[in-house]
Amino acid sequence: MGVYGLGRPADPAVKYFQRKLGPAERATLLAAGEGDMSAGFLEIIDTYRHFYNLGLRPSMAREKVCLTLPPADA
Repeated sequence: MGVYGLGRPADPAVKYFQRKLGPAERATLLAAGEGDMSAGFLEIIDTYRHFYNLGLRPSMAREKVCLTLPPADA
């Protein structure tokens, strides 16, 4: 099974994939894209790429990741 129990892993060369979204997944994509699920999907991909470049790996516990944001007036 895949990481999230979704069955067999997708072919890395795939151009399109379909997946049924649950309410929480839909809400996450809408929030990330400010109401646009496609933009939210791309935002999440971009954010994961950034965290991966900082050293986050799929095997690491996300609960132990700490994010520090600068003050709003900085």
